[in-house]
Amino acid sequence: MPKGQSPRAPKATHTLNGVWMSKLKFDRIKAFRAQLPQLDHKERLGALDIAARLGISSSCVNQWLRILGYRLNNHNGRTIYKHDHTGWEEKILPVYKSTGYMAGKTAELLGMDKSVVYRWLANTGHLKPKYAPRDISTYKFQNYR
Repeated sequence: MPKGQSPRAPKATHTLNGVWMSKLKFDRIKAFRAQLPQLDHKERLGALDIAARLGISSSCVNQWLRILGYRLNNHNGRTIYKHDHTGWEEKILPVYKSTGYMAGKTAELLGMDKSVVYRWLANTGHLKPKYAPRDISTYKFQNYR
C-alpha cells in the first residue's frame, strides 16, 4: 500500500474523457449517461431537477456533465460569454501605445471594460511594467521566532 493512503481509499483505476476515478464513480456516471436522453431530451429537466430525481446534489450532476462533456438543453438561459479576440491586436495595441501604455485609459477610449483590456494585454505579453523590479538581494530579513 502506498504511503499516506488509507486502507479504505478507492483507487483511481478507471478513466473517462481523461478523468481518473474509482470504479464506483465510473459505473455511476455510465448509468447516468444512459439516462441522459430521457432526462434531457424528453423531459427537458435542468441540473437541479435531475439531481432531485436521482437523489444526488446538483454540483455532482454538473461535475458528471463536465466529465462527460455534455451540455443540457435546459440550462436556465445561462450561457458563458467569451469575447471574440479576433482583430484585437490591430484595435487595442495602437491605442495602448498612444496612451503611453496605460490599460485603463485604453479601455475608456475603446469603450471596453478595464479588466478585459488589462487581462488581454497581460495574457499576450504586451503589458509594460510601470516600475523597475526591485533588487531584494541587499535586504536584511529578520527571523521572528
